[in-house]
Amino acid sequence: MRKTENGYQRLFPLILLFIAYSFPFPAQASSPCSSHDSSLVRNISAIPSIDYGRSGLSHITILGAIAHGMKEIEVWIQTFAPGTKTPIHRHSCEEVFVVLKGTGMLLLGSSSAKYPGQPQEFKIYANSTFSVPLNDPHQVWNTDEHEDLQMLVIISRPPVKVFIYDDWSVPHTAATLKYPYYWDKECLENPKDEL
Repeated sequence: MRKTENGYQRLFPLILLFIAYSFPFPAQASSPCSSHDSSLVRNISAIPSIDYGRSGLSHITILGAIAHGMKEIEVWIQTFAPGTKTPIHRHSCEEVFVVLKGTGMLLLGSSSAKYPGQPQEFKIYANSTFSVPLNDPHQVWNTDEHEDLQMLVIISRPPVKVFIYDDWSVPHTAATLKYPYYWDKECLENPKDEL
């Protein structure tokens, strides 16, 4: 009798897993909050890609502060169609990019003057990586006419407050705050009160 109980005790967690995965809870694919997967290993191609009303953008939050409980970093894949670009913006977090495919341009302004000023231009390409310093205004632009620009993006201190500039001559104090940002808006229950 003792061996049988141990056998059932070992099988019980497997049976629960089988039941849980055989009858999944319905998820709305259009919402990154309702479709988050807390599994340790996930299939990226099964994570919804959303454009958030920005033509030419495809954003996937692979691991996020809100959807997955990350506290220090957030990881995305962003794909930009030919000719598309981010708004000129800055944020109080570190940001690292790994270019997976395509070519483009990083435009980087200054945070040490009153205005971002004339940005420095850096060519970016597949298998290159770059980081954006804390609070430096920047813009990423797919300059290729035919191929998508796809990047793995890692940010610190999520969810971030994003300040958007109309152009490079806008003073830092006149940049428009966008918080929560598009991919955090649906999920954020209690916005953090810090810059």
